[in-house]
Amino acid sequence: MRPKLIATDLDGTFLDQAGHFDTAHFDAQLAALARHGMHFVVTTGDPLDHVQALFAPLKQRSALTYIVEDGALTVTGQGQQLQSQAIGRTQWQEAVRWLKTAPVMAGCFVIACGRDRAYMELAADSQRFHDSQAFYPSLTSVPDLAQIADEILKIDVTWLKTDVAQQVVAFNRQFQNQLVGTSSGLGGMNVTLPLVSKASALLALGQLWGVLPDQMAAFGDSGNDQAMLSMVGQGFAVANADPAIITGSIRRLPLTNQQGAVSQQIDEWLV
Repeated sequence: MRPKLIATDLDGTFLDQAGHFDTAHFDAQLAALARHGMHFVVTTGDPLDHVQALFAPLKQRSALTYIVEDGALTVTGQGQQLQSQAIGRTQWQEAVRWLKTAPVMAGCFVIACGRDRAYMELAADSQRFHDSQAFYPSLTSVPDLAQIADEILKIDVTWLKTDVAQQVVAFNRQFQNQLVGTSSGLGGMNVTLPLVSKASALLALGQLWGVLPDQMAAFGDSGNDQAMLSMVGQGFAVANADPAIITGSIRRLPLTNQQGAVSQQIDEWLV
């Protein structure tokens, strides 16, 4: 069944391993989706400036809607902000202090994410800072995250390892009913307010546009996609997805992100 709204995660799902996609083909798909009255929503833990730059070459970029920072911020392709949910200053500062001192979190790198700028305590000339700029173009080095005056939407925590399940459990035990840590894949954990998620932001868009959850389709590959995939009428995990997210009605696609799994499924709907 052709959905009225299509949502997709980016890294590990829509984008290939180099972070690229077929620009010309997707531009044509967006034009076709518009003719059918179908919405396309990008849902990602990445910041707004990163996704805007990623899709800037598209002629049809104004047709996109961005749910970024794991659901904490929603912005249209024309730049209109639809919703923003910042973490309280006391809450995020307490979380950062704990992340920096709890033994179970040893070796983590912490980025505090504002709407237009992200912050990190590493020196700007360090390799990890440089690597992080690939996802946070406006990343800024600060001596102490506690001194940031900006509103913070999300805390990005990463390690030099891929399995962070123990860390996610420990964080959620420590901050139960206050903050939620969710696996973001590739050794990362995103921290937001408890009711903030890709799923809740997508549901709010559906209410705005008059689209029911069972009229939606979504694609993902990791823990922060699972609620979204379970909520929609057609939830797809790409072939390279974390097996732990494939529960209930979520279906695994035969192709990986590297093989253009999302693009092929869209083509099938447009036939």
